[in-house]
Amino acid sequence: MPGRIRRMTAREVQALLARFGFELLSQKGSHRKWRQPDSGLVVVVPEHRGRALPLGTLRNILVNAEIPEEEWRG
Repeated sequence: MPGRIRRMTAREVQALLARFGFELLSQKGSHRKWRQPDSGLVVVVPEHRGRALPLGTLRNILVNAEIPEEEWRG
């Protein structure tokens, strides 16, 4: 079984999403909506400058985006 969830900032998560083909769809306040055009998956990433995302929020984003666990487990 892979290790624990690696702490990440919103900027790191967004870079990971972009690497997996997600595109920025829209932004409302501090929340950015990302979509993967091929699969139609949509995730929302809260942007709170420099602060790591709460682990539950982080896990929810990455699982819903179908990012392989090897990318975000340490």
